Amino acid sequence: MTDLRAGRCRSAVPAAVVAACALAGGCAAAIDPAAIADAQTAARVKTALVNDPDVGGRALEVQVAAGVVTLSGRVATAREAARALELARAVDGVVDVRANLLVGVEAPAPAEGQGPAAPPEDELLELQPNPTLLAVGGQFGWTAPRAAALETRMTVSPLVRLGSGSGLGPAVGFDWFQADVRSRGAQGDVLSRVHVKPVMAGLSYTLALEGVSISPSVVGGLSFNSLTVTDTGAAVGVPVEVGNSLAWRPGVSVWFDLGRRFALNVSGGYVMTRLRITVLEGGRLVKRDERGDTAVVHGGLAYKLF
Repeated sequence: MTDLRAGRCRSAVPAAVVAACALAGGCAAAIDPAAIADAQTAARVKTALVNDPDVGGRALEVQVAAGVVTLSGRVATAREAARALELARAVDGVVDVRANLLVGVEAPAPAEGQGPAAPPEDELLELQPNPTLLAVGGQFGWTAPRAAALETRMTVSPLVRLGSGSGLGPAVGFDWFQADVRSRGAQGDVLSRVHVKPVMAGLSYTLALEGVSISPSVVGGLSFNSLTVTDTGAAVGVPVEVGNSLAWRPGVSVWFDLGRRFALNVSGGYVMTRLRITVLEGGRLVKRDERGDTAVVHGGLAYKLF
């Protein structure tokens, strides 16, 4: 009897070991490093919220997926909601913060025997995700110069977006363009290429719709101009230098949000500037003014930094 029980115990031990190893292997295979990182980020966000004197008393739910934090629950004021978002964004590991917070005081429970409680006077508002503050990218441009001596070319220039909310705000413009400079006459040779690079700032008014915003604007500034002299064509009347000039542009810009990080832009306007070009004529350098006004159309893509 004793030997039989001992034999049974000895045979049961390897089976238990095998089962434990199998369970341990299955758990190890199921571990997701990204899920662990999100859980750690959620814990840090909850700690920051609980320890804050403004929102520590609010029961806010924190969910994290791929570093994106979603806050849900109810706060008393918009100031508390903004504070909760600020705390979450400051936590290490947070890529972005989305809010699904209700602002207002919850209606008290009805007394026994009474009907349902009346809703609070202030309508509860669902907060939208944080707006874009700065986005940068690049754009292609097409121009139609007014002067007959200038022939349009496609241009690549920077693209900057400041803010994404409705109303009056700052605007910047990089309506760069380049054009071939021909000698006098409709059939003149291409003598040089002028590069016009205005850096402008001003005001815009934005009308923001769902996923789309329209912004008419007026900007002005200094244009940094340069010339590239060709090695072919006539040697008479060759432009050899161009000075910087003042420039301004009324226009309109339309933004299409493609997701959390990217936005597509289409814009149009009319750039006005006076080009001071130095021309080699008869062995002498002669300065002449050329009207650099042009219609511009741009299309580009921007990445939202924050």
